[in-house]
Amino acid sequence: MKRIIIFLSMALFLSLGVNAQTLSTDTFNSGNGNLPAVGANFNVPINAASIGDLFTLTVYIEYDNTILSYTGSANAIANTTVTEQTASVIKVIIGDFPNTTTISDGKLVDLQFDFLGGTSSLTFHTSDYGSYSSNRLLTDYSTVHFANADVTNGAVEGGNYDATISGGDWHTGANWSTTVVPNTWANVTVASGTETTISADASVTSVTVGPGGQLTLNSGFGLTTTANFAIQSDATGQGSFINNGTLTVGGTQTAQCYVGDDNWHGIAAPVSGEDFNAMFFNYNPEVWVSEFDEGTASYSPVTDLNTSMGDMKGWMTEVETGQSPVTFTFEGTFRTGTVGTANNMFHTNAGHNLVGNPFTSAIDWDAASGWTKTSMYNAIYLTSGGSWASYVGGIGTNGGTQYIAMNQGFFVQSNGGIGTLQMTNAVCVHNTVGYLKSANSEQQIVRLEIEDNGLVDETVIRLADNATYEFDGDLDASKFYAFNSNYPQIFSTANGNLSINSLPFSVLEESVALDVRGVDGNMMTISLTEFGDIEELYLKDELNGNVTNLKTASYTFVYDAEVTNRFTLVFFDITDVDENIASDNAKIFAYDKNIQVVLDGFDRAEISVYNLLGQVVKAKSTTSLNTSIPMDKTGYYLVKVSNGENVITKKVFIK
Repeated sequence: MKRIIIFLSMALFLSLGVNAQTLSTDTFNSGNGNLPAVGANFNVPINAASIGDLFTLTVYIEYDNTILSYTGSANAIANTTVTEQTASVIKVIIGDFPNTTTISDGKLVDLQFDFLGGTSSLTFHTSDYGSYSSNRLLTDYSTVHFANADVTNGAVEGGNYDATISGGDWHTGANWSTTVVPNTWANVTVASGTETTISADASVTSVTVGPGGQLTLNSGFGLTTTANFAIQSDATGQGSFINNGTLTVGGTQTAQCYVGDDNWHGIAAPVSGEDFNAMFFNYNPEVWVSEFDEGTASYSPVTDLNTSMGDMKGWMTEVETGQSPVTFTFEGTFRTGTVGTANNMFHTNAGHNLVGNPFTSAIDWDAASGWTKTSMYNAIYLTSGGSWASYVGGIGTNGGTQYIAMNQGFFVQSNGGIGTLQMTNAVCVHNTVGYLKSANSEQQIVRLEIEDNGLVDETVIRLADNATYEFDGDLDASKFYAFNSNYPQIFSTANGNLSINSLPFSVLEESVALDVRGVDGNMMTISLTEFGDIEELYLKDELNGNVTNLKTASYTFVYDAEVTNRFTLVFFDITDVDENIASDNAKIFAYDKNIQVVLDGFDRAEISVYNLLGQVVKAKSTTSLNTSIPMDKTGYYLVKVSNGENVITKKVFIK
């Protein structure tokens, strides 16, 4: 009898197991082939078995509402009501109380969700789990709750996913490749050539700013990554990130710098805490780095890879000739806030200090706020294709602009004592550095180019009301000479040689001394590439007397390294002497430290030079068409030319 009872008990247990009243849903993953695409809408079924007759069936199912967004229901059996119990719990009621409802085996309803990406459980609430218990109200008015053993939970197992934004507002789903705003499971890429702005808190797995991509985190908001944040760079451009908010990175922060040729480059670390191990390729290729010493105006090589790159320090680097371009990857912490200390710009020698852009974006040298510049001239100097670009007061040479690229090292100059240079992220901009032309109606620009075998250099003469003949710290830029002696160089010879020479408009009645450098015996060409509203521009070669109207032709010559102070830029027609003399009988102008007098139709003339006190300092009788009177001192002079019948006077300035 005992064996029979045991047998019957086992049979009853098996029978109850087979006919247990259960709830179930599905698991969605790539292995099952049913994982929805991020941004897609899909159905989650609620299935039942062995329920039978009852008054009502109540089902609660929980999900992660950062992964799934509930949009409604479909395919429900009769007398089904679906509501949101909470933001992450769906309530399903089936029944027609007080009438009896028979629940057939199979699907009760499809819950519809938008898939936002990631992984979420689909969990039934039972008497063992959750704030609400799925239950049955039986026809005897008793309530029976489902236990964990009565349900089969599901899941959406998407894991991490990729999302790319092609510009615009981070928080607009239509801007993303997934059509939804990314969540914490997303590996985000800011596409190359696009600009994106974060204007609310955001959290993702990782961020990659592609080459040429631009990302701004606005003030008052936070961006959190559980993994890495990378800024990429290649031949097409540099990624750019401006942090005006709060950045929290769970992994590493890296920024790349692409170096594409074998010339010396100014470079700086865009992250804090980096050393020169980041620039070491185990001698393949060779990379050289030099430090500039303002005290001696000289460079010394860096030999210790553990040397700190500093927080606003510039360095010069060159990659081995003939090797492919390289990409430096700097790892550290992206900077924000104030960078630079007080009294950090020295003036032992000429005051030139090599500094660097410390941020992960370009910076604006002319930004309205964010700079502290004390006892500093306003020009900057950057390497450019083997030569130097300069920029000051809205004008640049060789492509120099107010924008300084990420990773860029550049020279500044203190103006006679210890200076201070500091910056905050208020100077940060997204900018692909472009060529600058003058648009200032209160100034006129003359831009000259010298070319030798495809190598080019520029110099600028700026005419401005607020300029003087002396060195103007806010308007003039010194001449920096190329490391490569093959590069042709052109510059004004005033005030110790200038790449940008700003002068008053009175120079239109005078002249500007120019000189060049290059390879002895090479053919060079000087051309006029910008001239504003200036009516006449002539170049005189003082070596042979040749005069060229630069507005109609370029001038080609053979460079002689033994000849200095070779050229004069004149703002009137010195070739058409007859026409000039017909109106004035003489043309008087200054060149270098000489007063030049051009006569026509006179047998002889008396030339007198007066200082501003009315004293005669020079006098000369001449019968020559061209007369040059050397002057010893800088200043204004009054020149009087007389042939006994006519008198011509002119004020000139000797630099």
